[in-house]
Amino acid sequence: MHGREGGENRKLIRHMLSVSSTKTVAGVVEANGCSSSCFYKDGRKISVGDCALFKPAEDSPPFVGIIRCLTSEKESNLKLRVNWLYRPAEVKLPKGIALEAALNEVFYSFHSDEIPAASLLHPCKVAFLRKGVELPPGVSSFICRRVYDFTNKSGRKR
Repeated sequence: MHGREGGENRKLIRHMLSVSSTKTVAGVVEANGCSSSCFYKDGRKISVGDCALFKPAEDSPPFVGIIRCLTSEKESNLKLRVNWLYRPAEVKLPKGIALEAALNEVFYSFHSDEIPAASLLHPCKVAFLRKGVELPPGVSSFICRRVYDFTNKSGRKR
C-alpha cells in the first residue's frame, strides 16, 4: 500500500479533514466516480473523511489512512480511495536528517491508493493539530502536525 507509485495529484485540497466517528453498502450514489454515501462494517458507520486502520503486511503495525472516496461496481466489490498517513518508522528521509516525532504521531501524505474495503480493520481517531498546539492530556489518538512528501522524502510543518 505505502510502497505503490502513482499518488494523487498535488492540486488536491491542502487542508486536513476532521475525524468523525464498516458489511453492507448503504445507498451508494455515484458522483464523479465516487459515491457520496457511507457503508457499515461490524455495525460501525464509515464515511468519506473518516480515518481508519488497514490490514498491514505480516509483522507490521496497521496502516493508517483517511478515506477519500467510496466506489462500487457491485455491492460485494466496494473499493476505498485512501490517503495514507505515515508513521515515523515509515518516513524515509535523506541520510543525515534525523526525524523527531512523538510515538503516536503520523504524517499526512498526498499518496493515495484504491484498495478493497475488506482491508479496513476499524476506524481510528486522528487529531489534526496546527503548529504549536498540543493534544490535551488523557486523549488517546494519533496526532498529525506535518505533511510528508513521499516523492521527495521530506517533511514539513503545517
